[in-house]
Amino acid sequence: MNALIHSQASRRDFIKTASWGALGGIIASRTAPAVGATKALSASHEPMRELHASLSAVQRAAMCFDWDHRVDIQYGRKPLHTPDPKGVLLRAHMANAWLITPQLLGSEFYTDKQRGLVLDVMKTVLAPGWTEKFQQQAQDDYGPWGADQALAFFGTPDSENFECVVTGFHLTLRAGSGHNTSSAFGGGISQGHQPTGFYEKTGHPRNIWWYQSLLANKVYALLDEKQRAKALIKGNAPFVSSDPGAVAHVDQAMRHPEGVNFTQLHKELTQHIDRTVIRPGVERDDRRESEIRFRGPKGGFPGLPISSMGRDQQDAVLKTLEALLEPYQPEYRDQVLRCLKKQGGIDACSMAFYEQFDMGADQEWDIWRIEGPSFVWYFRGAPHVHIWIHVADDMNAPFSAYFG
Repeated sequence: MNALIHSQASRRDFIKTASWGALGGIIASRTAPAVGATKALSASHEPMRELHASLSAVQRAAMCFDWDHRVDIQYGRKPLHTPDPKGVLLRAHMANAWLITPQLLGSEFYTDKQRGLVLDVMKTVLAPGWTEKFQQQAQDDYGPWGADQALAFFGTPDSENFECVVTGFHLTLRAGSGHNTSSAFGGGISQGHQPTGFYEKTGHPRNIWWYQSLLANKVYALLDEKQRAKALIKGNAPFVSSDPGAVAHVDQAMRHPEGVNFTQLHKELTQHIDRTVIRPGVERDDRRESEIRFRGPKGGFPGLPISSMGRDQQDAVLKTLEALLEPYQPEYRDQVLRCLKKQGGIDACSMAFYEQFDMGADQEWDIWRIEGPSFVWYFRGAPHVHIWIHVADDMNAPFSAYFG
């Protein structure tokens, strides 16, 4: 990558506005409309149109929905195509692992040509090489691509709103309609990877996302003692469970994995998983991993305000942000940056590191978070990587989630 910041002035401008020019090496400088504005069709549209046109009547009945389709979603609840006017917007739901429709991409329900078109759609969202990385992640974590992935369409190709959602194990990915919604990517997205198992080896070998955490930890390394005291959260990290006993056992196992009976540990943990659906009306509980609802401009974000950092520290934050955006095509990076700009730039955000679940007790923090008024990028790196992303230009953007 080229240098992220080309001058003192552009550095400060990006900190304030999250402008395109300041991300030079990875994002071409250009003018783009704010998220929510009407513009030309997404680059995802034509591959989506071709895939949609290839569907049979039976397929459309199973995985095509109205734009405002609502369901009373719960963990494991099926079928999702049963409308519930008091439910959540299905297109705005996310999880770390779920099937938006029961039919798997790798099943006979889809043709080989359609499976290829799904990958073409993904390539309009993901930067070159990243679709293949997602396929490798699927192979590492569950099995061949298609064995635990599902698909849904919302809207139609000729309507104002048209979106494709691909879900699976460690996956919520959207294509097409983020430019017509208040949310980047069209809604919350998630990724993950566990190439060395549910309880990954210290250092996360072969994990496709760990390079992002290495850059985040470089930010921490530049902080002075007082800044670290503010940035490092010593309490509970948002996690799959808030049961004190289960959390304490996982914490100790991550710090000192030698001799741990991980089979027994996992059995205990799965008995205490919190699968509460995060949705409007549900009381906020920041111990929940999937709690990434926006706090708004007066939210009181965990960690150290980025605005209080020195220039070298802010440069390191920008390099981290550059890495966070690297996997996506410019259209989707654009959406994220324009949302950031509207809420005051990266300067309006804070960055937090979590002491809990420090794998190998090496003080290379596995869990960290960047959060602003309507920006949450949560990297839960222990016991393996989950990434929860929710970015919008409106703190009231539709959203729901659960831990899958």
